[in-house]
Amino acid sequence: MPADQLVSLASLCVKTGRIARGEALLPSITSRKAQMVLLSDGCGANRKKKIQDKCRFYQVVLVQIPASRFERISGKVNGAAAVLDPGFAKKLTELAKAQSLLPDSQVHLWNMEPDVNPGSHE
Repeated sequence: MPADQLVSLASLCVKTGRIARGEALLPSITSRKAQMVLLSDGCGANRKKKIQDKCRFYQVVLVQIPASRFERISGKVNGAAAVLDPGFAKKLTELAKAQSLLPDSQVHLWNMEPDVNPGSHE
């Protein structure tokens, strides 16, 4: 499986407008419209932590990719984009899972196993 499949599919998602980025990113996560989030590893530490925390709390899959690959997707080296379409998100998650198993992929998955009972205190 070529490493560029993830980039190609994510680029198609950007071209079709089925993403949220910039000011619309965090509200899309908190309103549960975001199906998954792509995060550049070139993103600043404060923004990265805020996005990771929001994704963890709202149980949204977060895929962190190298800045060079993110640039090919969105035209920006650092940043993040929320995928709003469930079909795109499912396929992108599958591709990210497959690539995270490769030794040289540098794709990191977060929040893949949601809490079974987040409110229980057993």
